[in-house]
Amino acid sequence: MDLADSLASLRSVENVRLIDRFNNRQQIIGTIFLTSTHLIFVDPEGKRETWILHSLISTVDRLPITQLGSPLRIRTKHFFSADFIIPKERDCSDLHATLSQLKPDSYEKLYCFLYQAPNYLEKVWDPFLLATEYMRMGVPNLEWKVEDNNSNFEMCDTYPPLIYVPTSTTKSMLLGSSKFRSRGRLPILTYLHPNGASITRCSQPLSGFSARCLEDEQLLQCILKTNSQSNTMYIIDTRPRINAVANRAAGKGYENEVNYSNMQFKFCPIENIHIMRSSLNKVLDACELKDPSMNQYLNSLDNTSWLQHIKAVLEAAIFIARAIDVEKKNVLVHCSDGWDRTAQCCSLSSLLLSPYYRSIHGFRMLIEKEWFSFGHKFSDRCGHIRTSDNKEQSPVFLQFIEGVWQLTQLYPTAFEFNERFLMSLHDHSHSCQYGNFIGNCEKDRLDLGVKDRTYSYWNYVLQNVNDFRNPLFRPQSSYASEVLLPTIFPQTLKFWLNMYHRFDSGLLPKENTANTLTHLVDHTIALSDHARLLEKRIRELRFSLENGVTTPTSNEDINELQENQNPTSSIEHDSGSSENELNQTTAESNPPKSNQHLQLLNSLSDVESGISSDYSPKMKPFSPSFILPHQSSLEINDIPTIERIAFELNSIAVDWRTYHAPLHCACSSPFDSAQRKYNCWRCGENFCIRCIEHGIRLPGLYSTNFAPVCKTCVRSIKTSPLYIDITASAISNNRNKSNIND
Repeated sequence: MDLADSLASLRSVENVRLIDRFNNRQQIIGTIFLTSTHLIFVDPEGKRETWILHSLISTVDRLPITQLGSPLRIRTKHFFSADFIIPKERDCSDLHATLSQLKPDSYEKLYCFLYQAPNYLEKVWDPFLLATEYMRMGVPNLEWKVEDNNSNFEMCDTYPPLIYVPTSTTKSMLLGSSKFRSRGRLPILTYLHPNGASITRCSQPLSGFSARCLEDEQLLQCILKTNSQSNTMYIIDTRPRINAVANRAAGKGYENEVNYSNMQFKFCPIENIHIMRSSLNKVLDACELKDPSMNQYLNSLDNTSWLQHIKAVLEAAIFIARAIDVEKKNVLVHCSDGWDRTAQCCSLSSLLLSPYYRSIHGFRMLIEKEWFSFGHKFSDRCGHIRTSDNKEQSPVFLQFIEGVWQLTQLYPTAFEFNERFLMSLHDHSHSCQYGNFIGNCEKDRLDLGVKDRTYSYWNYVLQNVNDFRNPLFRPQSSYASEVLLPTIFPQTLKFWLNMYHRFDSGLLPKENTANTLTHLVDHTIALSDHARLLEKRIRELRFSLENGVTTPTSNEDINELQENQNPTSSIEHDSGSSENELNQTTAESNPPKSNQHLQLLNSLSDVESGISSDYSPKMKPFSPSFILPHQSSLEINDIPTIERIAFELNSIAVDWRTYHAPLHCACSSPFDSAQRKYNCWRCGENFCIRCIEHGIRLPGLYSTNFAPVCKTCVRSIKTSPLYIDITASAISNNRNKSNIND
């Protein structure tokens, strides 16, 4: 039976119990539904919905049978764990078999090729050009050049088509070095510091116990000569020395110090992918302990050695950054194949050295360069497809993400992005929802045509960029504009509670500082925008009172003003004057009163802040910084009626519900630390991203910016006759202005 048949025969399982992992007595009885993309658990009363994307499922295990039924434990790659008790053993067995087949056996069946994004997200890829990133660093220059020897991926199929090498190198050097390095990954430039020192990366040499390569030795000498400030350079091997020595027996190993002159060798002992995978599994076991004592929990975490591994990665990156910035020496970094520990250390050291990479856009460039272009094995390390060897899976990218998070805890004002951005990156590297993370190198993604067939993660970030901004970021602060060289002590590192316990709401703080600040910033923006419109309306009403203009109460009153605006008296044409002259004479001798008021009203421009206490219609008009067509009184149709003002007032919520109050959205989806809570700007309640729309302009705002509004309020606003009239009037005015300009 294939997966399609399994899904057809097992669409739902009823009377399933979802057990609270911290309280076995607390159970929710509901129904499991299986779709082609998700497992959904819904309780009959609709109080809770749990959605699990198939591609995020890590393990499905059957537990010993209990009196209530057959337990099934589902673990996901973003650290959600759920225990379901299914009444019938046969249903449990069928569900287990079906879920075990969910992982696709080829790239073509991945979720990204099926995913249909919301309307606001277009299938457009903002192109990343590696050459542009190197031009920002000042390359090519006198010391470094670009080579296209790999344009067809012949020299190295896991490198990009363009590589950057010293200008003094020859093609024979590059080809010889490529043959001498594991997987053909020869030394190439990845980062150039303003002081001229550089970071290059490669894989281990195929040296064995005695082999050597003159071209490789010459290439490293060329790299050394690109930096005139130092006569030596570092070769950083990110493996424990014993591992590097062991690889010599397999014909690989590390550089022979005798053959590479003027080189300083250093081993940074970061463990291999197998030890890291085992360490993460121990972390998850510690997080799932049932009612542990303090000693049990702390000892379990200590036995994982997880934070020791994070510390080792950070210390290696800091050493590289110090060598570049302080010692002004070039650094060559490699591990075994140069796509795991090398990527971690090169990207983290670049992050420490360059403030540019601490912005949202710069961080994207860093990941594109170090992880996508230079070939990290995302599909193998994340286990995207069934053919992937389970022994190849490892939390390499997670460790990099956590290393960045640890730095944000040390320097909270130095990074433009927030914790949610890092967690989103980790989750979508596993979800297969976007094509960026598919495959093991750039060549794989080109062969699959992901840019034509899938959505881009970066487009998703761009459309929701405010969700990922750090409210504490201060670009002008010293930390945000200088090299970061922290000292890492054991007490410095923290356990990332929001990552590994994100779905355990009882363990997390009701609200953290960053989310509270984001809430306050959004609320302030909404109220300030609304206040500007109120100031404008107050000026208009004051003018009406001082000049004897009656404020219209409805659209019928506006129609009467329109009739008075156009004089209807007949004009005789036998005086010899032309029709235009007569019209001009009539307008000058008897101008409509409504026109006079409108001219004065239109001369009153909007100001940025409060109402002046000495305001007078006789004051010199302000020069407007900008005029918003749909909310400026340039036409009689736009004169605010009492009805319209009331509509504007009711379209903005002055009071917002705090973030820490609700645990679930109105749609029953639970809130977790990685999911942003949105306040509807109209009703002020909290909602998840699925229940919020961003494509509506609220009448109560001065600006024309889109505001987050819940779907219920969107329907209420859009079906209002007054909203329809205002929108139609704005569209008509814009068309008229366009015709005049044409």
